[in-house]
Amino acid sequence: MRRSAFLLGAAIGVLAFPTLVSAYDPGVAVSVETWGSENGRAYVGVQANGQWSPPESRTRVRSVYYSQWENQGNPAAYCHAWWVWVHRTADGTLVNFESPVSMVLCGPEPAIGISPSGFGDLSLYLSVDVEPVTAPARSERTVTAELTAGWRDFLDDAIAAYVRPNTVRVQRWTVDFGDGARRTFPGDGSDRLVTNHAYEAGKFEVIVTARVVGEAYGAFFTPDGTPFEDVVPFSLDISNRASGVSALPIEYLPPVVSPGGSPSGALPGGQAIAADAAGHAQIYWPRGLPCALFLRAIVEKEGFMRSGGVVIGEATTRLVSYRYLGGDNDASNGSGPGAYEATEPIRIQWNTPLPNGGSYPVRVELTVETTYDDGTVRTFEFSGSIAASVVYSAISQ
Repeated sequence: MRRSAFLLGAAIGVLAFPTLVSAYDPGVAVSVETWGSENGRAYVGVQANGQWSPPESRTRVRSVYYSQWENQGNPAAYCHAWWVWVHRTADGTLVNFESPVSMVLCGPEPAIGISPSGFGDLSLYLSVDVEPVTAPARSERTVTAELTAGWRDFLDDAIAAYVRPNTVRVQRWTVDFGDGARRTFPGDGSDRLVTNHAYEAGKFEVIVTARVVGEAYGAFFTPDGTPFEDVVPFSLDISNRASGVSALPIEYLPPVVSPGGSPSGALPGGQAIAADAAGHAQIYWPRGLPCALFLRAIVEKEGFMRSGGVVIGEATTRLVSYRYLGGDNDASNGSGPGAYEATEPIRIQWNTPLPNGGSYPVRVELTVETTYDDGTVRTFEFSGSIAASVVYSAISQ
């Protein structure tokens, strides 16, 4: 690429610079091909083609022009003065008749070292990783994409072809997380992207696409070191994927519920007893008095969500209905066995206290509804009984 390299390290003195470059301007044509794949690999190929007039005696290169070098003497040790005449190869026509190039080259011969074309390329690899690959549902994962590059340049005395490293950058990143979510991130000058994402239960494939832009460069150097240059911008997409990403299933654990009751009615003195919100596994009620027994669900352990052994959500349980399975009931208009709404009490009465602290079992089957943090609703049934102890006058719970 450098003039000194082109002249093989020789010192150069220019006696005169008459030249008709416009008459045989070689120019340089730079062509760029890009190829990107879905398995993380991409390539940029650059080819620079130029033409110049090699010495007549050098037949390695077939060019549009050739040159004749006439030795004009030795102005210094190991130095030669030359007149350079340029001819058209097709018919031998002299194209710089009025302006021959006059040069002094210090070296063993007028070595131009020309090459008609040069090739350079850039190989890219995009790696994609998800960490951890397997995890509980809804836990956050780290998605990483990293671009690495390998360069191959063509540089010799006469021609250069390469991709400019400092121009290659990721213009934008696009991440398809595989679960319907898709995000685009601007390139920030880094060849690495790190982002986070949480997955519902299932298996996924993450695809990352990098839009890479840059510039390809080509130059052709004339015998006097003048570069003919061209710069060609390029862009390409390179993609890769991380497969086998999985979020473990979500388990919806049921609550642990037992039946409870809250009695309501009027005491012998006319005092009204209102049902409370709490449920009681054992109740006390005076003999011979009507009782409105409101059913309650005693949640001994609330339901929760679990994935991969990790608790990922809680729940709330409420009573929606129940089935009264029957039992001792001395009320004239008592409730019969059957299904009832949660707000409807069991109309019940006991006329005889049981000896030795015995209690009447009120057998029921509860239907509860559990709502989990993610909105999932499940229904569960629990059977059991409420122990009703009959007392002579006062009531305690």
